[in-house]
Amino acid sequence: MKRYGPLIAVPGALAVGDPGRSHLRLTPDALLIREGTDNRGIIPWTQVQRVVLDVPTTRFRLPGLLSTLVLGALTFLALSDLGVDPDDGAVDMLVDGQSTTAPLSRHHVGGYWAPTVDGAHRLLQHLIDNPEQRSLLSHPEQLIDVAARLARNATTGASGS
Repeated sequence: MKRYGPLIAVPGALAVGDPGRSHLRLTPDALLIREGTDNRGIIPWTQVQRVVLDVPTTRFRLPGLLSTLVLGALTFLALSDLGVDPDDGAVDMLVDGQSTTAPLSRHHVGGYWAPTVDGAHRLLQHLIDNPEQRSLLSHPEQLIDVAARLARNATTGASGS
């Protein structure tokens, strides 16, 4: 599975957040609010005006690697599971003019690299503004590449790739 910050490719959709816990699943037709495999809500794209991720960010390029190494070392030293899980974030959505919030589980302890969250925001807004592009959600690996380019462009100030 391909992953970039809060985005992860799952079969036939793009997940935002940890697909084993609270996440959004983006399909060509709708946003699914999910808890693992359970649907908690379905929102047709035509009703969505905005999606904003509220997750911790960091300027460190490899936050998952660092948190894994530190937690692994501490677990080894303590000789037991420390029981440290990532805190949930949230996703704020504007749906038919109404603001709604849903939990969003993260993949690792620590923040996401800030440009990956920026790229996810840019991709989400692009999908909201360009309905003809939503069919690409059937091929999520390609969309993760687009989000990565959007994030790189934002950090370098480039206008294209």
